[in-house]
Amino acid sequence: MSEIEELYENFPTILKEKLRNKEIEFPSNTKFDYEKIYVYRAVSREITDFHEIDKNDFRSYFELGKKPKKLVKGRSLKNDAHWYGVSTFTNKEIIEFNMKFPNPHKKMAAGYVHCEGGPQETKDEHVCWWLYKDVDLSSFRIMEDKNE
Repeated sequence: MSEIEELYENFPTILKEKLRNKEIEFPSNTKFDYEKIYVYRAVSREITDFHEIDKNDFRSYFELGKKPKKLVKGRSLKNDAHWYGVSTFTNKEIIEFNMKFPNPHKKMAAGYVHCEGGPQETKDEHVCWWLYKDVDLSSFRIMEDKNE
């Protein structure tokens, strides 16, 4: 098995198949080996729900069956790798603004994007993370204090 085939084996089935079939490819500035990055992510939670972060909190638009609000001209979802990644941000104010925090149906999670969990692409303050199927999300916590 080639090195690239071994890499593909780390991904969930649908992403693995899309990569193998060359239906999608990672952006040219994707990093596979990198220092961990502290990020924030909005997760669906009701006011009294503080259960631990799990894989359900890190589902891609594809897994959620959602379509992006706007597509970059000339791109289709079928060949856009970003649709299979999860969005995180290095600046929590971006999430607070976009998700209209305080939001009774969302909470802020914070933790580390790390190369052992999958490749990432950073553009401005947005980090797209393509998760390996056995990713460790244990560094992520629900932020209870706005100043965390």
